[in-house]
Amino acid sequence: HPPTTQPPTRRDMRKRAIFSAPPPPPSLVGTTNTSWWSRFRATTTSGGGDGSVGAKSDDDWSTSQSSVMRDQYVDTEAAMERTRMKAAALKAAGVKAESMTVFDREVKRAHRDRAAYLQRKKKENNNTNSGGDFLLEEATRRVLDRLDDIKRPFKRILVIGGATVSTVRQLLEKRQDVEVVIVCDSSEEMLKLVKKIVGDVPKRKFDDFPVEIKYVRAFEDDLPIKDGVVDCVLSVLGLHWVNDLPGAMGQARCTLVPDGLFLSAIFGGDSLTELRIACALAETENEGGVSARVSPLAHVRDAGNLLGRAGLQLPAVDVDTLTLNYKTPMDLVEHLRMMGEQNAVIERRQTIKQSTMQLANQKYVENFSALSPSHKGGDSMPKPSTASQGGISATFQILYMTGWSPSDTQQKAKERGSATVSLGDLKSALEEKEKKKKDEE
Repeated sequence: HPPTTQPPTRRDMRKRAIFSAPPPPPSLVGTTNTSWWSRFRATTTSGGGDGSVGAKSDDDWSTSQSSVMRDQYVDTEAAMERTRMKAAALKAAGVKAESMTVFDREVKRAHRDRAAYLQRKKKENNNTNSGGDFLLEEATRRVLDRLDDIKRPFKRILVIGGATVSTVRQLLEKRQDVEVVIVCDSSEEMLKLVKKIVGDVPKRKFDDFPVEIKYVRAFEDDLPIKDGVVDCVLSVLGLHWVNDLPGAMGQARCTLVPDGLFLSAIFGGDSLTELRIACALAETENEGGVSARVSPLAHVRDAGNLLGRAGLQLPAVDVDTLTLNYKTPMDLVEHLRMMGEQNAVIERRQTIKQSTMQLANQKYVENFSALSPSHKGGDSMPKPSTASQGGISATFQILYMTGWSPSDTQQKAKERGSATVSLGDLKSALEEKEKKKKDEE
């Protein structure tokens, strides 16, 4: 650097490594490479037998990639080419990649690796077969309830990120039509946990029918899945960390057959309102300013627009709000860590002062104490802690987005202005009919 130029900071070097990397090599076959381009690779293997994810070393994962190029569902070369074309388009438009990026994908992958470890330890300590988190389990149950309302079979299902463990397990337990499940997650440790939960030879609970499960390691907005190969795409709390959410949803739509279903649940903008307020009050009082301690999330009004921008037809959005009780604010933080929901914003503050953290804990208890030890999310929600009395409350808003891939067989809305009867005339006719009915009586 010239004498007048300041040397790059650690954050600058990290950004350059993420955003300025050259395109990855065209082939993924060979020994494991831990260089920069390995971040962008997608690895897949079929469940069952020697394809066990939990038993594979790094070399095994790399060796198995030779079958990826000819896989029925996965095409990693096309995914890498799409990534290169997107980077070239941004460069040609003069748009910096940094301006399009909010979340650090590598940090989020590390969060999910740690979440997989914590969930595995919880399973071992409790000696249960669920291996999941109570909130993720409940969100998955509500998503599959919506799927059950659609009276048609979905034999091939793509599961994207988030609650992959509970989603795959509940699909095997509740669905009688599933034959192929493709699990896509950025965390290899989470894929290994899914494999450990469902077993080497996964089967449907109802009839012991063997289900083929494929495990794909890839980011949600770089899906290496071929076009038109799945009947349904499910994502339970897995898309709110994506930088290009419309692009990720558009890629998910491309994987669907015509008239295929996209069903997703994400945390909404009103989630963790109490934590936001407590941190803001503490930082304002202790440091004289406010920083983003909770990641930005989509709101209800945004969800419908996202479905439309992704090219999905017949969009529908509904909302659930769950209020849970915890013994202390630190129990809430530990729960978020177990779900892999820590802050991954690139411009986040890396540390927090101990005095600010203690003050935030105090503000939380003062302003958001729970009225009773029971939860407020309904009888079906389990308790998040075993507090005898008191505690604090936390709100989780969940947005459910439903859309369909375009098809000629779908019902279509009439053009605007093509109606022949106004709503006013219909109202008058109904009122007149009701009046005649009363006169006759």
